[in-house]
Amino acid sequence: MRPHGSRDRAPIPSEPDPARGSPALGAGGVWVAAAAAAAGVGSAYWDDSWHTTLGRDSTFIPPHLLLYASILTVGVVIAGWGWRRLAATRSVAAVFRTPGFALAVAAAVATAAAAPADAFWHTAFGRDAVLWSPPHLLSVIGTLCVLIGLLTGTDRHVPAPPRIALAAGVLGAALIIVMEYDTDVPQFTETLYLPLLLATTLGAAWVITTLVPGRTRLVLVVAVYLVFRVVLWVLLTTSGWLAPDLPVAVAGLFLLALPVPRWRWPVAALAVTTLQLLASGTGISSVPPTPVAWSAVGTTTVIIVSMIALTVRPGTRLRSGGAAAALTLLLVALAPPPPAQAHDPGQGTAYGTAQMTVTITGIRLTDDTDLTPSRLVARRTGEDLTAPLRAQPGTPPPGTFTGELALPSPGLWFVYAQFATGERTLEVWVPVDQQLTGPQSQQRNLYQPVTAAAPPPGQILLGAVLLAVSAALTVAAAVTVARRRRVLPPATT
Repeated sequence: MRPHGSRDRAPIPSEPDPARGSPALGAGGVWVAAAAAAAGVGSAYWDDSWHTTLGRDSTFIPPHLLLYASILTVGVVIAGWGWRRLAATRSVAAVFRTPGFALAVAAAVATAAAAPADAFWHTAFGRDAVLWSPPHLLSVIGTLCVLIGLLTGTDRHVPAPPRIALAAGVLGAALIIVMEYDTDVPQFTETLYLPLLLATTLGAAWVITTLVPGRTRLVLVVAVYLVFRVVLWVLLTTSGWLAPDLPVAVAGLFLLALPVPRWRWPVAALAVTTLQLLASGTGISSVPPTPVAWSAVGTTTVIIVSMIALTVRPGTRLRSGGAAAALTLLLVALAPPPPAQAHDPGQGTAYGTAQMTVTITGIRLTDDTDLTPSRLVARRTGEDLTAPLRAQPGTPPPGTFTGELALPSPGLWFVYAQFATGERTLEVWVPVDQQLTGPQSQQRNLYQPVTAAAPPPGQILLGAVLLAVSAALTVAAAVTVARRRRVLPPATT
């Protein structure tokens, strides 16, 4: 007889064969990949701050170069892994049967392709600054799937520290999805934040608990990630950049270490939700409490009910956390985002510069171009405020322009000054905190904005293709992790 709930395990061709060497990724490769993941996640937040304060600058700005270097480093790790496996087996098919390898390669190719796709997208359709544009999403999801592939292929005998470091990279890459909310530049409705936060945290936790067995190790992974975010906050703040919120809600994942298998997933979901409500209510999180509260009841109810239904279903082979997280991540990947509602300047060709000074009493601009003032616009997700912009008396063009706007709610607003010159419309913008206490002055480019017309067929087609690749990678990652669960030893700690 065999114990209830056990199952026979058929031999897996890609399991270690002492005669041919282990197909898995060794400790050295895992450490290098973990370091590259940390650099990549850090560069993403630095890049977001760069675009928030300076706009879309150049392909070769420092945060982009750091991101490219991290991707190249991971590519070298994958290549070395594949080469060693090929030398041991003399079979390309055997290499691609290695757990996690095919996913890592496919995701790495997609991530590398996202960069030229993004450059083409901006050239053809406008220089947007939205994280959820199809090329940006492909880069984020591709990076996440690369790390999942590497973690899947990590040798089970690799010591805990490098495995925990790489797993922290998986958690960090997953949370990039909500980066614009955490950096106080929400492009879309803030009611989406809590569902996305739960999807990314629970999804990453499912991957980590599957591939790094042991509930106590998940606690260490979450702790390492939180320390990383504190260090990143200090580095960006002391360097003068805008730093992201500290992700206190992620600490709710600590409750997945509870010794109650049936209930720990819904309890962790409740903990993440509660901590996010507290963070929003106290100002630790820049996402206001009202949209979080509106989405908390429905989102939490749906997740808890689905998890409980799976845990009590007789004879099911699916774990509640894994099934719910995989389904939620799939829906997030497949669901197209709504149109951007906030700072998406669509920067086109530059036509001169302007000195833009913002004070608590209004806005003043000095330009070096013959302009006719049009209006001031302040934008934050879901809100567009407008006011007149006038030439200051006694300053013939090119000259000085003034206008006043009242920013009604806390947070970072993007204030635009718009002009007419000949047949063109030009604008210039600057980020402004509603709690501004003194003058803020910056010299910025005047540029021709890209019109917000309906997207052309080519943009729709390319966007659909890129989103389809992102969805396929998400599904492949979920399937890869689920298959790996069948051959890994059960968690004991």
